[in-house]
Amino acid sequence: MTVESSKLENAVLIKVSGRLDAENTGKFEQACTSGLETGTSHLIVDVSELEYVSSMGLRSFLSAAQALQKKGGAMMLCGLHGLPKQVFEMTRLIGLFPLHDSTEKAVAAISHG
Repeated sequence: MTVESSKLENAVLIKVSGRLDAENTGKFEQACTSGLETGTSHLIVDVSELEYVSSMGLRSFLSAAQALQKKGGAMMLCGLHGLPKQVFEMTRLIGLFPLHDSTEKAVAAISHG
C-alpha cells in the first residue's frame, strides 16, 4: 500500500493505493492525523487505486471523519469503486462520506460549499 499526502488551498489530499488492511492502517491514520494538524477541516481521500479495505481500514476512515466533523468539516472520498465500494455499501458507511468522481470535483465542492 502507498499513501501520498499533499496540501491543497483549502484541504489536504491523501491518495491511497493498494490494500488497506490491519498491517498498514497506521500509515493511513498517520497521514490523516498529519492532515488534521495542518488546521484543515477537509480531507480529500483519493481511493481510485484502492484495491481492498479491511474492517480496520474502515475504522480508520470513520475515526478521521469523526474528528473532521467535530471541526465542522468532512472527509470526502474520490474515485470509490470496485470491492472497496462494495465494502462501504455493505457496511452502510457509504452515506457518511461525500463522494466525488475526481479530486477536482471535491475541491470545487469545498470552494462552493
